[in-house]
Amino acid sequence: MISEIEEVYKEVVGRRMEILMIVSALQAGKHIFLEGPPGTSKSTVLKAISDHMGTQCCLITGNSDLTTSKLIGYFDPAETLSKGYKLEYFTPGPLLEAMQKGSYLYIEEFNRLPDETTNVFVTVMSEKKLTVPRLGVVESHPDFRIIAALNPLDNIGISRISRALKDRFSSIRMDYQSEEEEVEIVGKRTNLDKNEIIELAVAIARDTRKHPDVKLGSSVRGSIDMIDIYAKTLNGLGRSVNRYQLDDNLLLHSAMMSFRSKIWIYETSEKTPEEVIREIFNKFQKKN
Repeated sequence: MISEIEEVYKEVVGRRMEILMIVSALQAGKHIFLEGPPGTSKSTVLKAISDHMGTQCCLITGNSDLTTSKLIGYFDPAETLSKGYKLEYFTPGPLLEAMQKGSYLYIEEFNRLPDETTNVFVTVMSEKKLTVPRLGVVESHPDFRIIAALNPLDNIGISRISRALKDRFSSIRMDYQSEEEEVEIVGKRTNLDKNEIIELAVAIARDTRKHPDVKLGSSVRGSIDMIDIYAKTLNGLGRSVNRYQLDDNLLLHSAMMSFRSKIWIYETSEKTPEEVIREIFNKFQKKN
């Protein structure tokens, strides 16, 4: 297992302790809650673990339309009506497939699932099997694991997760990474070697997380988007991001486009996202 973990470390910037704990919990047969705001590398870490631990990962996104039948599977209505309930007419859902194959079932936005859907997991996790009407009992493979990701700060369109279900998970919180690690992530994702721009984009994202008018700040995705948009804008003007001086006007507009949809302003604030971004941008440009 040590060599596999080392390979995961090489693929992910930072997160060494989180990776060690997640892999250890999975190896111990535990199902996991990954809690944290958007853009904190939950999916990146799990994909790297899945790739290097040799276990397939089935990804689904929680929403109100993900019913129990869609999750488990269903018999084809037309075929069963004319020919009866036969195994070949059954379409397995992601839960049943993961149980049978011994895969990781990774559910993003877990707290957006309907209550009746989440109740299915209690039985699966407790008894390691599931009884499907007209199909029979499906035993879960020993390697089957449920990994549920959620943003604990979100409060729109979510469902309450029961204590009985929470009790069956091990949980780890993944928060924003250090400034140095975020700079490294952005540099790798944008293939940019001009550190001055990377540092500015990362500084703006980090400052949105502590701004008094912002309830939820931007993840490192905002920094990546800002640089990508800025570089393409310069490219469209026949200029190179690494050969010309910084263009404050284009940088500001790139920041506006990248961050305005990624920050959540308090309902009581009188400021707009644009005003907050401009304020933060000007603060860092004055320092430079």
